[in-house]
Amino acid sequence: MKLTRFALYAFFLVGIFTSCIDHEVIPPPSNKADLNASFAATINGDLIEMTQNVNYFTGYAFDTLIMNPSPMMSKEIFTSGMSSPQSMRSIAFRFGSLEWDASQSSEPTLAMFNDYHQTNSATPIPFKNMASLIANSLNGVELTYVDDTGAVWKSDETVPGQLANFTVVKQTSDGGGDYSLFEVTFSCLVKYIDPLTGTYYIDATTGGNVAIPVTNAKYRAWFKR
Repeated sequence: MKLTRFALYAFFLVGIFTSCIDHEVIPPPSNKADLNASFAATINGDLIEMTQNVNYFTGYAFDTLIMNPSPMMSKEIFTSGMSSPQSMRSIAFRFGSLEWDASQSSEPTLAMFNDYHQTNSATPIPFKNMASLIANSLNGVELTYVDDTGAVWKSDETVPGQLANFTVVKQTSDGGGDYSLFEVTFSCLVKYIDPLTGTYYIDATTGGNVAIPVTNAKYRAWFKR
């Protein structure tokens, strides 16, 4: 009888002890895409570098949808850039336009997105202004550079011979969206933007634009659908 009471008492203590143990909660595996950005170029003779998580620089990406009624084709234009709250300096790089019929879907499908970037990989892409990307059926890129004084400089499609060369590094998705990770190399001129008019500045003495060269540029980042 004593042995039975002892066994029940021991069982009761074990039950209390095990009920007090904190069970480890193992989180589900994360499928978050590994997104990193870096930019390096010689701009007006100075080496300019931006690296994600260095001096608070981070990459970002978004798309712009230009919706047109069918049978006109709608357009998707991609923007990828880098900026830091600790620096005036930043870049924004636009690429487009992916065209699709908005009567078939409200936005390009993932297959369209991936095919568009893969098709334009290893193909020289000319520099075009945003207005041309919106108005015309063509592919083009546009660079906006903000220097350390806050002055804005932008590429111009009227400068001949300017090309960008893309390499698609990886295409992936996560809970936040679909991405095309790329590397692009290029050289171009960027012209000073008049802060009062938002257009290319015209020098009163020469009657021309004020421009600086961007050479040997390499930008590694991503576009987002």
